[in-house]
Amino acid sequence: MVKEEIKDNLFQYEVEGLKISESYVHAASSMKTRHYHETIELFVLTEGERYYFVDRFVYHMKKHMALLIPPGQIHKTSAVSGKPEHGRFLLQYSKEVFGTMIQNCLGISYEEFCLKYSGMISLSDIGYRRLQDKFLELKEEASKSPEDPDYSSSIIKCLSFELLLIFSREVDKEKAALGIDTTKDSYLVKSGIYNTIQKVTEYINNNYHSDISLDSLADRFYISRAGLTRSFKNITGITIVQYLTTVRIRRACNLLKNSSDSITDIAQECGFGNVTYFEKVFRRIHGMTPRQYRNIPE
Repeated sequence: MVKEEIKDNLFQYEVEGLKISESYVHAASSMKTRHYHETIELFVLTEGERYYFVDRFVYHMKKHMALLIPPGQIHKTSAVSGKPEHGRFLLQYSKEVFGTMIQNCLGISYEEFCLKYSGMISLSDIGYRRLQDKFLELKEEASKSPEDPDYSSSIIKCLSFELLLIFSREVDKEKAALGIDTTKDSYLVKSGIYNTIQKVTEYINNNYHSDISLDSLADRFYISRAGLTRSFKNITGITIVQYLTTVRIRRACNLLKNSSDSITDIAQECGFGNVTYFEKVFRRIHGMTPRQYRNIPE
């Protein structure tokens, strides 16, 4: 029996290039399908704790922690110790609207920002208060009945961008304090079934070009086929086959844009048995052929 999510939607706002929501969840929930989007997501946990699967990693997230998820990465949260209650707010930033802001203010591209700041951090007391105060200011602006809606939405976009800047400053401070280049490893789950699934996703990402089967994964990681199937879906929100296909297609997209390899060679390099099957899967996911995708102007 699938448990339904019971939550209070405390705040929701959407305008071109930006989505914002705040909620408090009271009961267990399960994302029934894969969950990802083509925007940066900033997720802040205000109450409770969660396990958070992102791309190939499982984080243990506690209150007053924040997480930046780059575009296209599969993600899903789940309860810790059977305690689903948690509060959160999140913002999704599109490249079309915020790419120029990032470039002008930080001197790096939207993609470089994702590489530099993706992952989880524990916010300082001051950093968390700043985020909360700025988010409150944003909500107050959104609750007004503006005479000029375009002006109001511009203010909200600027306030949302300030939240992103506060987060990036917190990341820089934590990296400097710890003397590391990334905070990614600091909050990973390193035991139990979550760690096992993390090892499975890491193996898939390193070996996507090879022939990978459910049986071979179960044998390699000393877990039953049924147990692996069930646990992988519960933690990631998708099946192993769907995950493997996503990794292969993502790699194919990179090669299509950044190499001169033939489509046939790319199909082989990414673990697809033949180019016909590769083109079929690619079209199903992206709505176009690999050649059409390659020819889209940057």
